[in-house]
Amino acid sequence: MNFVPNKPALLLGDALVVADLHIGLESELLAKGVRLPSLTRSMLKDILSLLEQTGAKKLFVLGDLKHKITSIGPQEAREIPAFLAALAARADVTVVLGNHDAGLKPLLSNVEVHDSHGFIYRKTLLFHGHAKPLPADVAKASHLVASHWHPVFEFRDSLGGRVAEKAWVEAKAFGKPLLIMPSFNRLLGGVAASKIDDKWVDLAGAKITLLDGTYLGEQ
Repeated sequence: MNFVPNKPALLLGDALVVADLHIGLESELLAKGVRLPSLTRSMLKDILSLLEQTGAKKLFVLGDLKHKITSIGPQEAREIPAFLAALAARADVTVVLGNHDAGLKPLLSNVEVHDSHGFIYRKTLLFHGHAKPLPADVAKASHLVASHWHPVFEFRDSLGGRVAEKAWVEAKAFGKPLLIMPSFNRLLGGVAASKIDDKWVDLAGAKITLLDGTYLGEQ
């Protein structure tokens, strides 16, 4: 299991793992008066490039493929099928459903789908994180990988300025190593690694690493 340098992506054997693409986010921002071009094509280009660079034969999306929580918006309905078709032409695609993925199944074709409890691959349990995994799956796994929180590390200066950088968080859950993935969509904010407050996540001694490989030590 290796971090892809300078990218919020993970290589697990022959599988590339990404999470929290939130396709359709731009439509929500537009409703708030912020006009931005869709990032879907850019994310597709980045993922195809990563598949080529790493030689991965599989692609795992760990939840929140879309952004609108309770329904499917026009942007999502328009962009997701073509997005997945392009990826499925290059790799075997698996999608884990996240808390933003209600109603997503009709848009999923030529991909394998798992519910929020996730699945095990090479003794690693991959799930989204908004819901606890199944105890039986935890027992079978040696490592856990989740997303959901969009972890960042906050840099602050003496004047109160704040810069948040996407980060990997190596913690524990249910007595086993847990890796929390940063979000793939570059527009998304996140939760400071030290503020992830789900009771089943053990942050004691958690290790923080930035996308460029800078290790920031333990919590």
